[in-house]
Amino acid sequence: MSLTREAFFRWMVTHRRSVAAIGALVIGGAGSRATLVPIDYAIEQFFPPSGVERDTFDEYKEHFAKEDGQFVLFWEAEDGPSIRLCQDLGRAARLFEEVGLEDVQWFGGVEVTETGALDGGASLAVYRLCDEAAVSDSTVRDRVERHRADVLLTGFLWNAEQTVFALHGYLPPDLKTDQKRREVEEALTESLASLGIDGAAATLAGVPVYRSRIPKMLQLDQTLFLGGGFLVFFGILFYFFRHIGHVSLCLVSVLPAYLCTLALMGAAGRSITVLTSFIPIIVLVVGVSDAIHLLARYRHSRNVFSDNEGAIVDTFSRLSVACLYTSATTAIGFLSLVGTRITIVMEFGIFTAVAIMLTYVFSMTLLPALLGFSSRRASDERGLTPGWILKIVDAAVGVPRQRARAAVLLFALVSLGCVTIGSTLRVNTFLLDDMGPNSPVMRDLARIEASGFGLFQVNIFLRGTEGDVLHDPAMLRWMASFEDFARGEAVVVNATGLADVLAELRRAWVDDEPGALPESPEEAAELLLLAQISGNDGVEDVYLQDEGVAQVILTVRDEGSVSMLPFIVRLEQYLADYPPPFGTAAVTGTVQLAQTFSEQLVRSFGPSLMLAILLVFGVMTHMFRSVRLGALAVVPNLFPLLVIMGAMKLAGVDLKPSTILVFSIAFGLAVDDTMHFLSRLRESLAAGIDMGTAVEDALRDTGPPILMTSLAVSGGFLLLAASQFQILVLVGVMTAVSTVAAVAADMFALPSLIAVLSRSTSGRDA
Repeated sequence: MSLTREAFFRWMVTHRRSVAAIGALVIGGAGSRATLVPIDYAIEQFFPPSGVERDTFDEYKEHFAKEDGQFVLFWEAEDGPSIRLCQDLGRAARLFEEVGLEDVQWFGGVEVTETGALDGGASLAVYRLCDEAAVSDSTVRDRVERHRADVLLTGFLWNAEQTVFALHGYLPPDLKTDQKRREVEEALTESLASLGIDGAAATLAGVPVYRSRIPKMLQLDQTLFLGGGFLVFFGILFYFFRHIGHVSLCLVSVLPAYLCTLALMGAAGRSITVLTSFIPIIVLVVGVSDAIHLLARYRHSRNVFSDNEGAIVDTFSRLSVACLYTSATTAIGFLSLVGTRITIVMEFGIFTAVAIMLTYVFSMTLLPALLGFSSRRASDERGLTPGWILKIVDAAVGVPRQRARAAVLLFALVSLGCVTIGSTLRVNTFLLDDMGPNSPVMRDLARIEASGFGLFQVNIFLRGTEGDVLHDPAMLRWMASFEDFARGEAVVVNATGLADVLAELRRAWVDDEPGALPESPEEAAELLLLAQISGNDGVEDVYLQDEGVAQVILTVRDEGSVSMLPFIVRLEQYLADYPPPFGTAAVTGTVQLAQTFSEQLVRSFGPSLMLAILLVFGVMTHMFRSVRLGALAVVPNLFPLLVIMGAMKLAGVDLKPSTILVFSIAFGLAVDDTMHFLSRLRESLAAGIDMGTAVEDALRDTGPPILMTSLAVSGGFLLLAASQFQILVLVGVMTAVSTVAAVAADMFALPSLIAVLSRSTSGRDA
């Protein structure tokens, strides 16, 4: 035992009042800063920071920025359009405008132009589809029915059956901040609730709605995880140690790590995301895991040493190095996520690693100082080793002595089975992928898509060339052909572009022939001028003539990457095989970027995890000064990863950016108990004890804390099952499953493997 470590911990205990005062100041200061960290659910966090596709997306957003600011009210009207519907939607439209939304569009506010005959000649009639004061129900139905097949309106203002009608409004640029977005959403939700809807169902949706409501759900989860986590861990620790003071001190020593991590996030200008929201559970799990080993050793030492200070110094001097390595290996597992190059995942990995190391720092400074205030009498050991723990430890001790080869073979077969089952795991990512299917947001989305609408877009960004205009008939014909191709795709709800707008303008103003395109650039320019004079703002949604850019909007369903990625590939192949007559065309938009880089994240995670395994192997080899022990520490900890693969397949869980994080968490946590076991084994071997006895001593010494920490880890992560977010539920359940697998590997597979290798070596030596 290092005299330097002894001196350090003795100083901590001697100056415990000063250390405790500093800890209180840290908790207070960090806590005040932690409350100021905002919550953000922006999907852009899953985007890469750079690259050709990101550059295209950013350029596209500079010209067409309305999508991410769109509020949509979907109104079910089973009896179709009527005066009552006009009145209700008219009131809702005024509410949209009152809260600051712009370009409010609905079927009652749409002006249409139709040709007719007057005195033997042609005439044009411009009118609203719904005039609340001057028309009857039958007139409204007739007018809307005549435009049922209008591609500019169907799938946008009503569904094909005309049983659901949509009201659109857009945030102006000055309201596109988290605070303003939330204020608008809350004001609009409250105002709509006052409408008193009878016999109709209204659903408010859109990207800004989700970006306002989901952070509130995250805040509720944060409260649950932090408060509930402390209660769960307090209950588990008290069950084992039956000492309120010791348990409370352990939990108090963990709290500063989380608060300091939040304070660092705030100082770095970072927000709490759906991933970093469960750092509290990880901090508690890591802190409690170390605390259990420390408290178990302290309780033992307290009955050996005559003074409390001696017991604390002995405990922390013996375990500080092992705890350092367990914290470092766990942190490495999370730091490996930096290799994904996805901002939200990188931040999660970095700040979790920081939190883990801060947990170690406070466990080695604040906890020994706090224990210094503990009672001087010896601790009651009756609650330390419940009967069921002793039975499991006895069983674990017997396996390497009597059935070592059978145990190794059994684990090998289970591993092979999990690999076989898990190798068929499917990769599938949805845009709204983090909430359970029964959450209000997902139920609303399912209802919206079932009615024939979509909330998400794939965009074809068109750039013109100097000397050519995008309203040239050749380009318009290409757009129309592309839209026909896109409409044939199952995921596409609607396709809209400049060709549709000009065809509709020509139908209304020229010859009433549906779908006919302008025959010359001059005719197209005249139609665009007429649209501008008549106040038709729809053109600017798809074409900015002065800037030489246009877009084709493909409204799509959120059917997952299994459908979406092949669809995007087919779009890109079409553009390659049939390029526009001039200029460029690129697939872009939120859907394309999110799906493409989610797939890249999943693909890059394998190498990232392998890097983590190699780094952990290097750390353990350095710790034990033995390549053999380093390899032994890694091999059984691959078992929980294989079990997760098999369990995910059997449970029907797909691989996606959220679920693959379970592998990093599981590997980092599984290694901790392995290192404590091997560290104790190494001590026994260094004392000259034979391998068989050393394995038994290590199991009996570290077995109870391993089982205790496993129960704490499982209980803590199962708390995530109460979350409103599917990602957190999956992380919680799968981590609990991996923890059980890790216990089996540490207490049965690893000792058996050591026994088999030891006997093989002895046989060769003989």
